[in-house]
Amino acid sequence: MESLSHLTPIDREILNKSWGIVSKDMQQVAVNIFQMIFEQAPDAKLMFSFMMKDYKEDKKSNEFIFHAVRFLQVIESTMTHLEDPAQLDAVFLNLGKIHAKHEEQLGFSAHYWSVFKECVLFHFRKAMKSHNKFHKRNEMSFAEIDSAIILWREVLRFIIDRMKVGYSESGAIRKSNKQAINGQHSISGDDSGLSSGLSVETKQDLTQVKISAFSGRQHRTASTRHSLAYITATPAEPMTSSTCNFLKTLASMSPKCVRRRFSASPNARMHV
Repeated sequence: MESLSHLTPIDREILNKSWGIVSKDMQQVAVNIFQMIFEQAPDAKLMFSFMMKDYKEDKKSNEFIFHAVRFLQVIESTMTHLEDPAQLDAVFLNLGKIHAKHEEQLGFSAHYWSVFKECVLFHFRKAMKSHNKFHKRNEMSFAEIDSAIILWREVLRFIIDRMKVGYSESGAIRKSNKQAINGQHSISGDDSGLSSGLSVETKQDLTQVKISAFSGRQHRTASTRHSLAYITATPAEPMTSSTCNFLKTLASMSPKCVRRRFSASPNARMHV
C-alpha cells in the first residue's frame, strides 16, 4: 500500500511550493485537467449528463467548472494534511465507494484514475512553467519542477490507492449480495427443475407409485366400510351370549370409530 511517510522535509517543501503556484489559478487548472480527461477518455463523458450538451470551447458550463474544481479539492485536502494524510482515510474510502456505485450505474472504469493522474501531472508541470515565464523569473528551477512532478506522482498514487480500497470493498459487497440473490432464485427453482431433470423411466415409476398408493387407500377405505356395515347391521335373530362376546372381542381390535358404532348399537347393548 502506497504511503507518504517516507517524504522528507525537503520533499514536503517542494510539494508545498509547487502547490502554492498551481493553486493561484486552481479553477483554470482544474478546468484544463477535466477537459483533458475527456479528450483522453471520451467514454468518460457518459458519466456526466452536462457533457451531452453543446457548449463553446471558451465557455464552460457551471456544472463543468463545479465538477472540475472538486477534482482538485481532493488534492487540496491532501496538501492540508500532508503531515498526516491518514486523517483523510475515511474521505478516500468513501470516494472509492462512490466510484464503485458509479461503475454500476454510470459506467465508471478504474483506468480513469490513471488518466486523471497523468492529466494532473501534465497540467501541474505546465502551470509551474507558465508561472516562471509570466513572472520572468524562475521561482522554481527546472530541476525543482522535475522533482515536484516525481513527488506529485507519489501523492496521486497514494490518493488513488486509498480510493481503490473503498472501491474494492464496495464491489465485493455488491458481488456478494448479487450471489445471495441469485442463490435464492436458484433454490426456488430447484423444485420445478427436479422433475424436469428426471428420466422418462423415473417419471413412470413415480406415477405407478402414486397410482398404487391411491389404489391402496381406496381398498382400505372400502374394507373399513364393509366391516362397519357388517358390525352395525341389524341381526335377523336375537344375538346369543357367544355372539356378543365375539363382537366385543372384534370391537376391541377395531378402530375407535368401530367401537363407537358398536356401543351405539341398541341390539348390542340389549344383549350384553
